[in-house]
Amino acid sequence: MKRTESIKRISVYKKLNSILLVHMIKAVKATKTPLWRQLSACYEFIKTLEDLSILQTLVTYSLVSADQEQLLEPVKQQFELAVEHLESALQYLEFEKFNDDEILKEMLMYYKTTLTNVSEADFKMDDWDSVGNDYVEKTSGFVEVSKTMQTGLWKYVRKSADHEVWYARRTLALGVFVLVIVLLASPVLILILRHIITTIQAFTESIQHSTEQLMAEKQKSDLLLSRMLPLPVLKRLRAQRTVPAEAFDAVTIYFSDIVGFTNISANSTPMEIINMLNMLYRLFDDRIMQYNVYKVETIGDAYMVVSGLPQRNGNRHVSEIADMALSLLRCVEGAVVPHRPEEPLRVRAGVNTGPCVAGVVGATMPRYCLFGDAINTASRMESTGEAMKIHISSSTKEALDKIGNYITESRGMIDVAGKGLMETFWLVGKVGNMVSESPCQLKLEDYDQNTLELLIK
Repeated sequence: MKRTESIKRISVYKKLNSILLVHMIKAVKATKTPLWRQLSACYEFIKTLEDLSILQTLVTYSLVSADQEQLLEPVKQQFELAVEHLESALQYLEFEKFNDDEILKEMLMYYKTTLTNVSEADFKMDDWDSVGNDYVEKTSGFVEVSKTMQTGLWKYVRKSADHEVWYARRTLALGVFVLVIVLLASPVLILILRHIITTIQAFTESIQHSTEQLMAEKQKSDLLLSRMLPLPVLKRLRAQRTVPAEAFDAVTIYFSDIVGFTNISANSTPMEIINMLNMLYRLFDDRIMQYNVYKVETIGDAYMVVSGLPQRNGNRHVSEIADMALSLLRCVEGAVVPHRPEEPLRVRAGVNTGPCVAGVVGATMPRYCLFGDAINTASRMESTGEAMKIHISSSTKEALDKIGNYITESRGMIDVAGKGLMETFWLVGKVGNMVSESPCQLKLEDYDQNTLELLIK
């Protein structure tokens, strides 16, 4: 009865220790620091002391009990637990390089030897009294020494815990310091960021404004360039950098000049001549925009226009030039020299139809020039013509006859310089005295739109 009550009391004590130690281990194993190993060593060491104390109680009780053989098996089991926990404690302490591990090694060696002797098959119960008394004596000494070791071990653990707490506080302090710095620097950073954003926005607006100005200036330059070169040629020139000369089978060329321009120039100032030519050619430029023609150039008082190039228009080139020539002649009827109102302003025109070659000449200031005998003949038609009349060649007359509705008169055979005798004609008018506008006329705004499309491409 007494034996059963003692075992129950020991088991209750053992359960309480186990619960406390397991709770402590669970709370410590979550950390990544060496502290959990030290506390595990403490756990194993306490379990060792507990097992040794229980074992000492069992051995003492067995020495005075009559049924020693029945108590021998619980003693062996408690021996095994004590040795197991002592080995674990020793492993943890060796890893932590604890100074008093030699005593633990001596204890472990003793208990292993005792357990081996007791577990042997030929162990006699007659020897149990001497073994039990030796165990009680040795264990009493070991327990006293272990208490001192436990005190030193707890000091070692406390020192490590203090270090971990200090490290954690330092980390927290650094985190708080960094947070304070960030909070203090945030307004400055926000102001700097706002300034950067404002600068970038201003820079973007400046770039956009400069780009718009550049596009506007480029549009002006392209518009001016499109007036110097035909737009189709300009597109090819931009794409290829060089435009090869092109041959045209049939085009119609128009030349005109001012009758008596030499005498007018002799009796006028240069500024008066410029004003007169500017007035006349602005008028002509406005009129020719209504027809499918291309103004080649003006040299002095000479005005040169062509139809059928650079864009071919079938056989309509002759009718376009004829309608244009009649319109230009009609718009200067009754005109006078601006600075000499008593002197009439009269023009004469020459037209010829034939093949030619056209191409861009020059790189610094490129010009779209025409070459061929047809150009020379048109110039001769103008120079051998009469005031306020349109002098046409036989090739132009034949082309007009194919179209019809044009009135021409034969001038007869004349001697043309470089050409010999030629039969030429006067273009008098059109049937019904109506000069139609070209259905394919190009307006100035059309050139502007084409230029914008070119810029976008």
